[in-house]
Parts: sequence; structure tokens; C-alpha cells
Amino acid sequence: MWLIVPLIFVLSWRTTRRFGQAFNETVAWVVGYFVTAGVLWLTDFSGLDLVEARPNSPGALIAVLGGFAGMFVSRWRWKRRGGHLEPRRDWLKELARGAGRLSATRGTRGMPAQSVHRGQTATNDFATVTGRMLGRAAAQVFVPELRRRNRWFRALRALVAEPKRERR
Repeated sequence: MWLIVPLIFVLSWRTTRRFGQAFNETVAWVVGYFVTAGVLWLTDFSGLDLVEARPNSPGALIAVLGGFAGMFVSRWRWKRRGGHLEPRRDWLKELARGAGRLSATRGTRGMPAQSVHRGQTATNDFATVTGRMLGRAAAQVFVPELRRRNRWFRALRALVAEPKRERR
């Protein structure tokens, strides 16, 4: 039973791509499950023999379906608020874009001239050079203003783009 809650979170995140909404839907699922299970337990405890409230009875399936009903209500309310229309944030792209911009401004424009010349002679090890190259490559890919100036990127884009039809 304890494995269902993380699976519900993953299912919610996969369908919404937002951690906040996935958490809200997971909480709604748990609340719906407990409310339905509580109602079933009260009916079983009071003597109404509609459904048994044991983990291996159909009542357990009804409680799980009650959890999904709570999840559905949470999703419905989220869509009514317009949450699905908001653009989602891609943390990995933002991180790569920031690293690319940092690497692009790290030349003589971003730092004083003394430290640049002294820094480049002192730090020419493999990790620094590799990091600098990867940062500049990320800048070429993720920073739009640098992407427009790169002739190789423009040539590749022209090669991949669909040919334009001429009007007659």
C-alpha cells in the first residue's frame, strides 16, 4: 500500500509536468482514499453489510477509486484556474542557458583585462578548457542572440528546414 502514493505522484507529474500540481493531486488522492475508506469502515463497523472494510476485499478497490475521484477533482479545479495554460519552467534548460551566458561573457568583456590574461595562463588545465568549451557550446545552442550569429548553426538550420514553395 505504501508504494501507491509515490506511483500516484509520478503519474500526476507525468500528466501535468508540474511538481506543485503533482503534489496537490497526490494529497487529493490520499484524502479521497482516506475519506472513502473511512466511510466504508463506518458502514462496516455500524453493521451495514454493504462492503467489507478489509484490505483484501472489494472495499479496498472502492477506496482506491475514491482516491482517484479526489485526484480528478483536484485536476478539474486546476484546469478551471487555468493552470494548464501557464508555461512550465524547464529547470535544466534554464541552468544550461545561464551557464552558456556566463561562459559567453567570461572573455575580455566580462572580466578586467589583468585577471583574464593572468587567469588564462594560470588555469590551462584540461578541466578548465573542457568546461569553457562546453559552456560556449551550451551558449551557442541555448542563447538565442548567439545562435543567430553562428554561421554553422544557421547553415544546419537551413539544411534541416522545409523548402519553401514558390508561388506561380
